Amino acid sequence: MAVRRRLISVCLLWLFALPVAAGPYVAGGAQWKPYAYEDDNGHLLGVSVDIARRVMQLANLDVTFVTYPVNRLQSMLQKGEIDMNYADARIWNSPEEQQHYVFSRPYSIVNEHLYFLIDHPARGQSIQQLNNLTIGMVRGYTYWALDPAIANHRLSRLETSQDDALIKLLQSRRVDAIAMVDDIFDALVASNHLNPAQFHQGAKLSEAPLVFKLQPQYASWLPQINRAIEKLRSSGELDSIRRHYLPTK
Repeated sequence: MAVRRRLISVCLLWLFALPVAAGPYVAGGAQWKPYAYEDDNGHLLGVSVDIARRVMQLANLDVTFVTYPVNRLQSMLQKGEIDMNYADARIWNSPEEQQHYVFSRPYSIVNEHLYFLIDHPARGQSIQQLNNLTIGMVRGYTYWALDPAIANHRLSRLETSQDDALIKLLQSRRVDAIAMVDDIFDALVASNHLNPAQFHQGAKLSEAPLVFKLQPQYASWLPQINRAIEKLRSSGELDSIRRHYLPTK
C-alpha cells in the first residue's frame, strides 16, 4: 500500500512538472491591402499575413490572426488584449512605444509618399515647402515627417477609416494630397481601374522596415522568430510571397 501511494505521488509530481500548453496567442493587424486583407470568402491573406503564418509555424508558436481598425488595434495592444502586431514598423511608434514593446528583425520594407493629382501646383514641393494644404490619411496612422508642419498649422489633416476612401477624396479635390504606402496606392489604382497618369507621387514620408511588435513579456520569443525570418529570407520564400501579391513594375 505504501509503495502504491509513493507511485501515485511520483506520478502527480511528474504531471505537475509538465509544461502547460499555452495559446493560441493573438496576432493583430490592420487591413491594408495587399499586406493584410480579407478575400471574398472572408479568409485573411496578404504579404504580411502569409509571411507571419510561416514565421509563426517555423517558430513553433500557436497564433490566431485577426484584423481591426487601426485605432482599436492600438487600444487593444495598449491594454494587453493582443499579444503582437504582425505588420508594424519601429519608426511608426512613438519613443515611448519603442521603449515599451519589443521588435523583431525586419521581414520586408514599405515606402510611404504623399500623392497629388497631376495638376496640383504643390506636387513637386518638399515637405518643408508645403503650406496651407489639407492632407488625407487613415485615422490612427502617424506620419512623423508631417507632424511639425501640422503642429505649426502649415498643414491640416482630414482623416478617414479606409485607404480606398482617400483616393475618392483626392479625386474630388476635397484634399490636396493623401499619405499612403506606395504598394497600397498601386493596388488601389489597379483594383479601381484608374489611370495612374492622373496622379503624381510627391514627397517621401518614410522608408519603413516591417517587423513583428510584441508585448514585452514575450521578448523570449524573439530569437526563434528572428531565426524563422532569416530562414525564409535565405530560402527565397520571403521574396516569393512578396512577388505573389505585389505588382511587377
